[in-house]
Amino acid sequence: MSRYPAGIIQEAHLVAARLRISPVPWLLLVVIMVLAGLPGCHRPGPVKEKTRLIKDQLGREVTVPAEINRIAALHHFGGKIVYALGQQDKLVEQALYGIEAAAVAAVDKHFAALPHMLEGHEISIEGLVGLRPQVAFVYASFDRSDMRQLEDAGIRVIAVRGETLEESFTAVRLVAMVLGCEDKAESYLQDCRRILDLVKGRITDLPERKRVMFAGPKSVYTVATGEMLQTPMLELAGAVNVAAALKGFWADVSPEQVAVWNPDVILLGSTLSTYGLDSVLENPQYATVAAIKTAKVHIFPSNVGWWDYPAPHCVLGVLWTAKTLYPERFTDVDLVQVADEFYTRYLGHSFTALGGRL
Repeated sequence: MSRYPAGIIQEAHLVAARLRISPVPWLLLVVIMVLAGLPGCHRPGPVKEKTRLIKDQLGREVTVPAEINRIAALHHFGGKIVYALGQQDKLVEQALYGIEAAAVAAVDKHFAALPHMLEGHEISIEGLVGLRPQVAFVYASFDRSDMRQLEDAGIRVIAVRGETLEESFTAVRLVAMVLGCEDKAESYLQDCRRILDLVKGRITDLPERKRVMFAGPKSVYTVATGEMLQTPMLELAGAVNVAAALKGFWADVSPEQVAVWNPDVILLGSTLSTYGLDSVLENPQYATVAAIKTAKVHIFPSNVGWWDYPAPHCVLGVLWTAKTLYPERFTDVDLVQVADEFYTRYLGHSFTALGGRL
């Protein structure tokens, strides 16, 4: 039995007859025709990279590779999301910053070995370009000229934003879509909602909501305004932001204004040791304020990463706030255990292992 397909043999005979060649070399013609039909026997053209078109949270259309394995995240927010999605193995740099980066580096040799992109307080654009990430996640406020510089170097830049929980959740889904792990995004967001639902179930019948002043990192005379994430966080925790009518970012206020507000509780947000409890409790300008009289001044958890930061992780801050304001309603909730489980799942190390304190 012939090793060549009957169709090819017949076609070779016809070709040989038309070309008036002797029947002897027809087998050679068969071989040529068979080889011509084999895959890989021709020079392929250039392979075009498969891409997708996405829209970032600045409304910019960005063409990204369909397959991504080298990324950068040039802001706390994007870095937290990348870790929460379990995509940190694709990072070409640490993507966490400040005290949080130091805490992770102390327990994670792989993380510690990654380059960090901060030079002082500025991102090293030149250093990042040398790491050749395919995409870089930046915060919406990132310098536009730096964005163009990265794009000119062939790095796709994707802007994310999270000044509200809704924006944060949208950012998570956007990053997940770019990295192809949408299922992990939904799992993460479900856990975030579970914590929020826990709080909601405990505060629905509050007879009166606590009035809270949320002081900022610069001084006790800077407060979170109604345009900042801290306001919806307080509302979700069953409180009212006394500065909700103010606009902007960490508004400066006078001692007289604080006295007029007369908050029940003062929260010191992400203080980073700028000032402590004593400097507030012993401040003579605050002597008449209810929160001072009752010693209701608390430092927001911040020693290994801020819980009042624009990221879905702030759900831990909502739970901490509710438990701090209404402890009798959360006696069965072990907040350290909740934080340990959350950090382990979405940062790779427990809150306790990182040195977290409440």
